[in-house]
Amino acid sequence: MTRILRKTIAMIAMAFIPGSAVAQDISGLWRTPANAQGHLEIEFQNCGAALCGTIVRARNPEGETALYEHVGKRMIWDMMPADEAASWNGGKIWDPRNGRTFNSRMTLRDDQLDVAGCVLGICQSQTWLRLR
Repeated sequence: MTRILRKTIAMIAMAFIPGSAVAQDISGLWRTPANAQGHLEIEFQNCGAALCGTIVRARNPEGETALYEHVGKRMIWDMMPADEAASWNGGKIWDPRNGRTFNSRMTLRDDQLDVAGCVLGICQSQTWLRLR
């Protein structure tokens, strides 16, 4: 399928998505939960009709910027608005801890984003915090 045709189909599909799902904005910078190594900062942006998230920074437990081999790598992609308001699904999430990719879904609650990676209907989730 040509690129122009795919974009046209995506734009038509967006016209039929409920307004409340489209109105929510998760673009910007989000922080993953901290662990012994620190945390990651993920930036969401529109990638065509979908959303994607890229690792833009890693911070150590003291909050200082840390070297991290995966900075610049896309961590989430192909997320589309779901039927429920402030929810996205149909995308993928890459886990840098083990290099595996999972089906993903996300739900926005104020300045918190519940992000889940799922396989065979079993999901593990984290809550990310909005930085800006």
